[in-house]
Amino acid sequence: MDSTTLLWWLKARQQGPIHAISIDYGQRHRVELECAARLARRAEVAAHETLALDLAALGGNPLTDPTLDVPTAESKRQRDTVVPFRNMLFATLAAAYCATKGITDLYMAPVKDDYAAYRDCRRPFYESLEQSLRLGAAHEAPWAIHVPFVKLWKRDIVAVGLNLGVPYEETHTCYEGLRPACGVCDACCERLAAFAANRACDPLAYAAGEQTP
Repeated sequence: MDSTTLLWWLKARQQGPIHAISIDYGQRHRVELECAARLARRAEVAAHETLALDLAALGGNPLTDPTLDVPTAESKRQRDTVVPFRNMLFATLAAAYCATKGITDLYMAPVKDDYAAYRDCRRPFYESLEQSLRLGAAHEAPWAIHVPFVKLWKRDIVAVGLNLGVPYEETHTCYEGLRPACGVCDACCERLAAFAANRACDPLAYAAGEQTP
């Protein structure tokens, strides 16, 4: 939801070509990769690449290990879904791709709701990583990691997306990777709450959970 909103936000502002990147890291919710490919085509991006990064080999996380149960939002165990250094690995892998294309501007969509459980969703982290890219790149270049939604709540993201006409019916959020979505994991509950805060119905179908626009 957040990344798709970012893509439509960029389309409304960016005059040049946009390259979209998805990461296949062994996630159980692999359906998001199929959704990303369809959304990239719909957005008419210049290119869309799916890059492989095997984090499933690390084990110990319900997002990459199907033998572990995904915690419900009610259990208040969202920290159990933290894949160590995932955003750092995503950003550096994306930067490696961009380096081969002469691109130095990266856009990512961390949001304020994620601060508590996901420490790599804070602006200071990206400022540090941005500096690391500039120091470690093969050539001097003005690397920049843009996180325009980092101070916004998910309810704000949905408001932006509704205004831009984001096709939320084609997105995927559920940690379980289910269609209809489970409606009880942290990702589903946060999404449902964001739509409810905007007095709007999420166009996705849910196996559980009630929508109250």
